[in-house]
Amino acid sequence: MLFKKTKTLSTPLLHPKYRPDIDGLRALAVLSVVAFHAFPNLIGGGFVGVDIFFVISGFLITTIILENLESRSFSFIEFYSRRIRRIFPALFLVLLTCYAFGWFALYASEYKQLGEHIAAGAGFLQNFVLWSESGYFDNSSDTKPLIHLWSLAIEEQFYIFWPLMLWAAFKKKFNLLKVVLLILTISFATNILTIGSNPIAAFYSPLSRFWELLIGSVWAYITLSKEGVTNKFIVTYSNALSVTGLFLIALAICVLNKKSAFPGWWALLPTFGAVFLIAAGKEAWVNKKIFSNKLMVWFGLISYPLYLWHWPLISFGQIITAGKLPALYKIILIIISIALAYLTYRYWEKLLRHKGNKVAITLLFLVALVGTQGWSAYVRNGLEFREKHVLDLHGGRPPQSDEGCLKMFDKYQPTFCRLSNSTQKLETVLIGDSIAHNDYSGLAKKYSEDGKNFAMVGWPGRQPLIKVPSDKNYEFEQSEQMNKLINGVAEDKDIRTVVLTMNQPEITDLITTQLRRTIEFFRKYNKRVIFIYPPPHLSFDPIECVGMPPFRPVLNVDCAQKVKDINGQYFAGREGLKKLINEVKIKSYDTYPQVCNEQDCQMRVSGGLLYRTNGYLTTIGSEQVFQKFEE
Repeated sequence: MLFKKTKTLSTPLLHPKYRPDIDGLRALAVLSVVAFHAFPNLIGGGFVGVDIFFVISGFLITTIILENLESRSFSFIEFYSRRIRRIFPALFLVLLTCYAFGWFALYASEYKQLGEHIAAGAGFLQNFVLWSESGYFDNSSDTKPLIHLWSLAIEEQFYIFWPLMLWAAFKKKFNLLKVVLLILTISFATNILTIGSNPIAAFYSPLSRFWELLIGSVWAYITLSKEGVTNKFIVTYSNALSVTGLFLIALAICVLNKKSAFPGWWALLPTFGAVFLIAAGKEAWVNKKIFSNKLMVWFGLISYPLYLWHWPLISFGQIITAGKLPALYKIILIIISIALAYLTYRYWEKLLRHKGNKVAITLLFLVALVGTQGWSAYVRNGLEFREKHVLDLHGGRPPQSDEGCLKMFDKYQPTFCRLSNSTQKLETVLIGDSIAHNDYSGLAKKYSEDGKNFAMVGWPGRQPLIKVPSDKNYEFEQSEQMNKLINGVAEDKDIRTVVLTMNQPEITDLITTQLRRTIEFFRKYNKRVIFIYPPPHLSFDPIECVGMPPFRPVLNVDCAQKVKDINGQYFAGREGLKKLINEVKIKSYDTYPQVCNEQDCQMRVSGGLLYRTNGYLTTIGSEQVFQKFEE
C-alpha cells in the first residue's frame, strides 16, 4: 500500500480537508501579482506570486490523485470534469469579454494578436505562443491583455501530464517518491541550464517550470505516506517553518525585479517559502493569525477570477491611454477587478462547480467556441473591416468592381475592375495592382471632367508587366491573365492611352527589362503610355488619427508623416523608375509631391484623411492627389 494508513473505498474523487490558511496563501500570491502588474517599479518581485500558485496547485492536485488512487476511487473522467468546472467558468467570461471589448477598442493588428491569444488561452497553449513572441517583462507585454494566461497554460499542461504519470507509476508499483524526484530534478536542471542561454524558454517552457509544482507534489507524498512522522515534525517546528516561509517569500518580492534571471536559482525563494508555509500546518502562528484571517481567506477564495480579471483591465487601460494610465486609474481598475472577481466567484463559479459532467461538456464547448472565434479573428487579419467602417467616414474607399466594367473585361476575370461611363466609348485604361485600384477615383474624376470615359483593370499584387516563362517570377495562371489583358488592350483599336502603375517595386534588372518590354509592346500598337509613380507608404496606421470609437481616442494628434521616417527603399525605387521612364521617354505623373512637402506629409485633408491604410489613399485622398493630373 502507498500509505501507512489504509483508505477505505469511498465515493469518487476524495478531496483533502479544507485549510483556510492555504486560501490565505493564495491571497498573498494573487495580491502580489496584482500589485506588480499595476506598480512594477514599487513591487518589483510581485511576479513570484505565480510560483506560489504553482506550489499550491502541485500540493493539492497530487494529494487528490494519491488519495484516490489509494482508495481505488480515482477516475480520469471525474478528475478532468472537476478541473473543467473549476477553471473554465471564469476563463470563458474573461476570454469573451476581451473579445468583445477588443472589437471596439483595438486596431486590426492588435485585434489579430488578441485573437491568437484568445485561441491559445482557450487551448492552454499561451506559454508556447508567448515563447515565440517575446519575454514576459518586455515593454510590449503591457499591450497583451491575455499574457498572464501563460501560467494557467502550464498548470493545465501539468494537469494533463501528471495524473497519467502517477496512475501509471501506481499501477506498475513504482516508488512514487523516486518518480516525483526524478522528474523534478530533470525539470529544475533544465531551468538552470537554459536561464542563461535562453531565458525566454526558461520562463515559458513547461519542462523548466514543472519542478515548481512538483515541490508541492513531494510534500503531498510525504504528508500522506509518512503521516505520523510529519505530524510530529510539524508540531515541533511549525512556527519556525511558517516564519521562514513568509520570510523567503517577502525576500523574493523585495529583492527581485524585471532584470532578475528568473526563474533560475531565484525561484527557490518563493517555492520553498510556499512549501514551508504549507508544511507548517494551519495551527502555526503565521498561518493561523495572518493567512487564516477572514479577509485573507476571502481574497483567497476569489484569487483565481481576480488573477484572470485584473490584467485585462490594466492592459486595456494601458492600450487606450497609449501607456500613460495614471496611478489613480490603476487603483480604480484593481477595485473593479476585485468586484468582478467576487461576482464571478459568487454567482457563476459556485453555480457550476458542483454540477455534473453535462455542465463540464457545456463549458468545454463554450471555451472552444470563443477560442475558435479568436482564431478566426487571427486568420482574418484582425477583422480589418472594423477599421474600414471607421475610416470610410473619413474619406471612403472605392469598390473593387462594378457591373459595367466586369461585363466589358469579363474574359480576363479581373479582381479590380472600374468603369466611369458604361455608355461611352472607352479610350483610356489604367492597368495595375492594388495601387491602380487606389488611383482610380482621382483619375476617373479628372477624365470625367474632360468628358472622357476611363477604366481600371487589375489584380492584387499583379504588376502590369509582360512576363515570359523564362522570367524567374513567372507564375503560369497569374502571368497568363496579365499577359492576355495587355494583349487585349493593345489590340483594342478604340483604346488610345494606357496608364500603368504598381506598388513600389525593388528595381532589379528583371523589373527594368519587363517594364521596358511592356512599354515598347504598347507603342508597337500605337498606344500612348503614361506611368504613375506610387505614393509613399506611411510609417504609421491612419486609424491612429481618428481612433476606434467609442473606446479608442485619437492618439496621433499631428497625423503627419515625417519625410525622414519614410522607408529609404521607396526613394531608391522611385529614382530607379524615374531613370527608366526618362530613357523610354513617356509621360509620367508623380504622386509624391502631391502628398508630401520637404518636411512632412499631412494626412488630414478637407473631408477626412488622405490615406485609409499605411499604403493606400482614401477616395477623397485620391481625388486630391490627382487634381493636377493632365493627359
